[in-house]
Amino acid sequence: MKGRFSKTGIVLVGCMLVCLIMFLAVGVPNGFFGDSGKGGDLDDDNTPKIGEVLSGSSPILVFDKSEGAKKLMTAFDEGSIESVELLYDEGGAGEPYETEDQTEIREIYKALKNITVTGESETSVTDGYHYVVFNFADGGSYGYNFEGRGILVYGDKNYEISGSDAFFDFVQEKCN
Repeated sequence: MKGRFSKTGIVLVGCMLVCLIMFLAVGVPNGFFGDSGKGGDLDDDNTPKIGEVLSGSSPILVFDKSEGAKKLMTAFDEGSIESVELLYDEGGAGEPYETEDQTEIREIYKALKNITVTGESETSVTDGYHYVVFNFADGGSYGYNFEGRGILVYGDKNYEISGSDAFFDFVQEKCN
């Protein structure tokens, strides 16, 4: 009997090793092989909670199913956003701001992705106009327009938003 192993035992040990490797690759933060993207962890205290999403609110980058939004998310993950343009204009008092600083670009993107769209709005704000435009390494760009701090202008409709304070506080600070 010396040196003999059962086939069942070998299969069970093999399955356990495969499961362990899968757990390490998926279950460990940043995976077993590390973070392959340049985007990194974007969760913070302002990340929309599952209750908000289940109640009908959608994070802005989930709500926007356009090719431009997909390109923005890909460009962020690949680290190919070259600059961001911002405007915070309350009653004609804002100056545009542009940054190429990758730390600021990350802050802006992180704050933007935390904005949730809560539903259509009939409201229109005429004295508050704000925007953010991300410029990509390939020469393309994509952005969002807002009326005041609470309205996203998307297509030909207005939508109420929430969770936008961190985003607009940053934009207001840089543009005034």
